[in-house]
Order: sequence, then structure tokens, then C-alpha cells
Amino acid sequence: MTQISGRQGLDYILTSAEIEQFHRDGYVTLRGVLSEDELLGIEPDFDSFIRGEVPGMGRDFCDMSGSYDRSFEDYNLVNAVLPRKYRPSLQGNIFEQRSASIARQLLGEDATLDYDQFLAKRPAKPDAVFTWHQDLGYWPTGAPEPLTATCSLALDDADSENGCLKVVPGSHKQGLRPHQPVAGTDRDTSHILSIALTEDDPVVELPLKRGDITVHDEMIVHGSGGNISPVRWRRTYIAAFRSKACVAYERSIGFTHSHNDRIQWETHLAALTK
Repeated sequence: MTQISGRQGLDYILTSAEIEQFHRDGYVTLRGVLSEDELLGIEPDFDSFIRGEVPGMGRDFCDMSGSYDRSFEDYNLVNAVLPRKYRPSLQGNIFEQRSASIARQLLGEDATLDYDQFLAKRPAKPDAVFTWHQDLGYWPTGAPEPLTATCSLALDDADSENGCLKVVPGSHKQGLRPHQPVAGTDRDTSHILSIALTEDDPVVELPLKRGDITVHDEMIVHGSGGNISPVRWRRTYIAAFRSKACVAYERSIGFTHSHNDRIQWETHLAALTK
């Protein structure tokens, strides 16, 4: 009998083939994780953040394609980190619960929510590029059990026109590549890191329909292009899960995934760029 994946109450059940693909390729695409009604329940909070209506976020509200000092009117890729911290009513919502179910199947029963994030590529913003990177390049190394399930929910249909996710399958098994600051020399002046692809890197696009998600691990090489659509947004809601031991290690060194964290990023960047 063929196993069928899909929504079951607050859970989303994966097939053995989907679990195998995540570990083999470093990613998996899952269809219809949220229904239209469930998406409509999330959108008002999401859009409130993206409009810049939530106060007190500091650097957790920024342009993920430009410098911290860029004015909001000029943002290309609007980035709101840790929305559940700034609006606690988001905690425990349907996406958190479904993605937690997925993470437990991929990582184990102690999978713990590490951070959340709202991203939105504005229409007609070809510079809304998420540079090629590995997530671990942005995070402290040395954590125990670092395997990550990053669930990225499409709030809009995503394709090549509005800058859907691209990955290099299998690259998660090739180690951490050197990451270079896109501008500036330290984490305060350059919060954007990038790596160079090689001619041997097979790039795969991951188009999504509204309500679908991708799940990727912390080491896969990925990025996305700008939004050349004149009218369409590309909005993405991220919930990332790691083991309890890994999250506890991060918090013990003062790392919460906030852009306001005070970590010795100069030392970390020096290690990554060798």
C-alpha cells in the first residue's frame, strides 16, 4: 500500500520517501500543509509586521538584501525576525503546530522551535536577492546535534518570476563552505553573507503554491533571485527546529537568532572565511 502524506488535524504526516529525501538531498517539498482558511488566519499578523507596524524590533526588522541603515521605503526584501517574541499571540498557531509535527518526524521527538521569521519580497524588486549561503554560516558553530528542519511556508505562489527558493541538492554533505560578507568587514556593517557556486553545483528551483512548504537542513546551499513581477509579492513564513540540546547551547552563549544579539561575530566570520 502506498503511504499518503498530508494534513491530519494539527499534524502533517510524511511518507517514508519524503523523510528519506530530506536526509539524502537536504530538502523536501510538501504540498498543502496549510488550508486556505488557515492561511487567512495567519495573514493579518504577517502583513502587520511587513508593513513595519510592530515597534521596538531594532535590527530584527531590516532589509535582508541591504544594509541596516536603508530606509523602510527602500526595502527590497523585508525581514522580520522572531515575530512570536514581539507578538506573543502568534505562539502556538497552526503553522507552528504543523511544522513541529513535521520536524519531529525528521529530527526526532525532542525537536524544538529555535526561531521564526517573516520574509517578503516586494513586487518589482529585482534586487530582492537572497544570496547563496548555508544557514550554518550565519549561526555559531560547535553546537551539539545541529541538524535543523527549517520549514518555509509560501503565503503566495512562488516561482522563478517572484524569486522562489533554489537549492543545490546533496550539498549538505560537503561541509561548510567559506562565507564572505557582501559589504563591510564585520557583522555590524554586513549582516549578509554569501558563498560562490562552482560549475559542479546542480541548482534546482523549488516552485510552490500558496500553502505549500519547503523543509531544508542547516548545511544545504540555497538562495533565491529577485522579484521581477510587477505586481506579485513573495511572502514566506519560516519556523526552524533543532534539538533541545542544540537550542540550549545557542541560548547559553547568548544566541537567539536575533539581529540584536551581541555575539563575537568577528571571530566567527574569521573562521568562516578562511
